[in-house]
Amino acid sequence: MNTTNSPSEQATDQDQLFEPIFVARQPIFTTDRDIWGYELLFRHSGTAMSAAVQDQDVATARVIADGFMLAQTQIAPGKHMLINFPRNLILSGAAFALPKEQCIPEILEHVDPTEDILAACRSLKEAGYTLALDDYVGQPGYEALMKLTDIIKVEVLEMKPLQLMRLAAQLKPFNVTLLAEKVEDEAMYEACKRAGFSLFQGYYFSRPEIVPGKKVSSSQLVKTRLLTMLSKDFEVQELSEIISRDVSLTFRLLKYINSPGFGLRKKVESVNQAIALIGQNPIRQWLMIVLVADLNPSQAAQEITFLSVLRARFLEEIAQAVSRPMHVPSEAFFLTGLLSRIDVLMGMPMEELVEQIPLESEIRDAFLGRRNHVREWLNCLNALEEGNFDYAQKILAAYGIDLETAATARLNATRWAQHILGLEADEEA
Repeated sequence: MNTTNSPSEQATDQDQLFEPIFVARQPIFTTDRDIWGYELLFRHSGTAMSAAVQDQDVATARVIADGFMLAQTQIAPGKHMLINFPRNLILSGAAFALPKEQCIPEILEHVDPTEDILAACRSLKEAGYTLALDDYVGQPGYEALMKLTDIIKVEVLEMKPLQLMRLAAQLKPFNVTLLAEKVEDEAMYEACKRAGFSLFQGYYFSRPEIVPGKKVSSSQLVKTRLLTMLSKDFEVQELSEIISRDVSLTFRLLKYINSPGFGLRKKVESVNQAIALIGQNPIRQWLMIVLVADLNPSQAAQEITFLSVLRARFLEEIAQAVSRPMHVPSEAFFLTGLLSRIDVLMGMPMEELVEQIPLESEIRDAFLGRRNHVREWLNCLNALEEGNFDYAQKILAAYGIDLETAATARLNATRWAQHILGLEADEEA
């Protein structure tokens, strides 16, 4: 019997006071591929696409303020947050509501450097804020603004290495940090490093670096096959034996269930007792998550592991909220989300991995990019995380789900992922 509620069931009265906000985050990496921070993308939920909001700037300011508070629950202390600011929000002083130690106002590329904008930026600088300029590609007329900015984001997608070198040389007198955005592959990443860029953002960091001849190790293969076994019907005793045979798993399970989050009065001292208290399915999901985390324990992979767990729980909750019949059970959606970034974790193309992992045909086809219901949900996930909310909302609407429901599911999934990965201490720090 489960004696404690999951984080998604522990909604407080305070939570109900806030209308859900959808927050997407895009990681920004250093040259060592450590996470430096995130760009945050916000979308007002519910009827935001059609609501008649008289003051769009006030609405956007609310989204930024509420979205920042929500994002704090997803991001470790010490990481920076870049937040897009259009012209009117810069002039309104909305940025002063955000902590200067963590938040970096990002001046959008279509904001002209007029005298009033320059004055507003000087005020932010005098108050100790770090400023970033978005999507710079060498256009003239921004010199006065660049003297006030600390970070310049350069869209490098269509640039050649020689162009990068020339642009970096052009920006050197301004003594700014160069951030390359839309880095798509290893060649562009290396070219940006040679040109003097120190921060990087783009799809390259969410795709595997293909190393010719690289194979899945036998231990990794055992873990991935065990993952798919666990996604099917399993006897409690078999599950208990799998965990008990591994000292590390046993230790981690007992540490997990005896953590303050469960609030148990008596210490749990056996695997069987833990399964009886938490329940077979929650324990099975916990074990699947541990196995995914162990596929790549490096610091650089922690972001992908967290995202994979969040995706798994989000898809499971969404599948349960869908009003029309689904072709695969919610348990399969959990596995789909959990394995949706396995190519990144293992540094191999998905085409090779699905040949070695026993998967249901619909999940396998979805991972290979073939159109089906599961692939549609993966596309929806990608769109939400990239801030393409209009596209995501079309998919959600086709299944009878509004963005407000999805935002709530995302928040619940975030809390659950933090709980099961033991990241709640970061949130409280």
